[in-house]
Amino acid sequence: MTAPGPAAEPPVQRTRVLLNGKWLAQARTGTQRFADEISRRLLVDPRLDVMVGLPSDATMPTWLPTERVRRSRLRGVAFEQLALPALARGRVLVSLAGPAPLVVRRQVATFHDATPFRYPATYTRAFGAWHQLIYRVVSRRALAILTVSDFSARELAEVLDRPLGRFHMVSNGADHLDAIPPTPPDLGPGGVPNWFVLCVGTLAVHKNLAGVLDSLEKAALPTVVVGARGSARIFAGTADVGGDTSVIRYAAHLTDAQLVWLYQRAGVLVFPSRYEGFGLPIVEAQSLGCPVIVSQAAGLPDVAGPGAILIDPDRPDDVPAVVRRVLADPVWRAQVVAAGRRNADRFRWADSARLVGDVILATGGGSVR
Repeated sequence: MTAPGPAAEPPVQRTRVLLNGKWLAQARTGTQRFADEISRRLLVDPRLDVMVGLPSDATMPTWLPTERVRRSRLRGVAFEQLALPALARGRVLVSLAGPAPLVVRRQVATFHDATPFRYPATYTRAFGAWHQLIYRVVSRRALAILTVSDFSARELAEVLDRPLGRFHMVSNGADHLDAIPPTPPDLGPGGVPNWFVLCVGTLAVHKNLAGVLDSLEKAALPTVVVGARGSARIFAGTADVGGDTSVIRYAAHLTDAQLVWLYQRAGVLVFPSRYEGFGLPIVEAQSLGCPVIVSQAAGLPDVAGPGAILIDPDRPDDVPAVVRRVLADPVWRAQVVAAGRRNADRFRWADSARLVGDVILATGGGSVR
C-alpha cells in the first residue's frame, strides 16, 4: 500500500489593493517620488494583488503593466472623489501622494506633512481649505494613515486632534538615484558654472529661498536652483525672486540623470526650508556625495542626521560664510560627505515599501479604530 503524500498547501490569499494613480498626472515633487517608488515595489509584493486606478490624463510609466490598470474617463478632483470609490470596490484603496476620497472607509491614505495647517498662507484659500477638509475627514474614516517622518506624525496628530498611534511612519528612500548615469543639463547660454551652490525645491514661500538666494547673489556665489516656481492654482504666492542672473540660474523639470549630474558636481546643497515633512533633496544629495547645509527647523535635523551642517533659517546672510568654509576646508568637507553617505544608508525604498505592505495587511479591511 502506497503511503499518502503530503497534503497540498492551501493557496495564499493575497490582499486586493487599488492604488490611487492620480500622482501620474502631476508634475513630480518629493510627494510624487514617494508614490512612484512605493507603488513600483507594491506591484511585486507577493502578499498583495495590486491594481492601479488612473485618471484620463495620467501618463503610463514603463514599469506599470497595462493589465494592472483601471483607467477612468475623469480627471483631477472628479476622478479622485467620484471615480476612485467605484474603481476600488472590493479592494483596499491606497493613496500615496496626499489627497484621498472623502467617502471611502476601506482605505489607507498618506499625509506627508501638516503644511496646510501650519502654513496656510502658502496656498490659495480654496486649495488650503479643501486639503484641510480632506485631512480632517479622512483621518477619522480611513483604516490607517501613513506619513513620512516622526515629526510629521506628531504634527498631524496635534492639528487633527487624533492619537499619535493613528499615524504610521514610512520614510522616503535615498537610493533611487544611485544607479543612474549622470547627464549634464542644458541651462542655456553659459551652461553650468565650474563650481556652484545647488538648491532643490519649489519657490513656495515656506521653502524660505528668497533671502538665501539674495545673500548668495550678493556674495557672488554661483547658484543653480532646481524646481518649479509653483502652480497659481496651488500656491498663494511664490518667493519674490527674478529670473536668471549672472550668479543665479534656474532649472525646472530636469531628468533624474541631469539631477544626478548636478548633485555630483555641486560644491554644496543649501536647503533652507522652514517646514518639511521629510526633505527628500537632503538624502538625495548625501547619497551622491554632496555636502548639505540645512535649516535647523521642523524635522530636518532628524532626517539629515550628523551628515549635515545646520543653519538658522532666520539668518540667510550667514549662508555664504558657511558655504565658503565648506569649499575652503577639504578635510571638513570630506567628513561631512562621509557622514552624509552613512546617514543616507538609513533610507531604503524597499524597506519603506515593505512597511506600507505591512500596514495594508494589518488593516485587514476591517473597521476604523
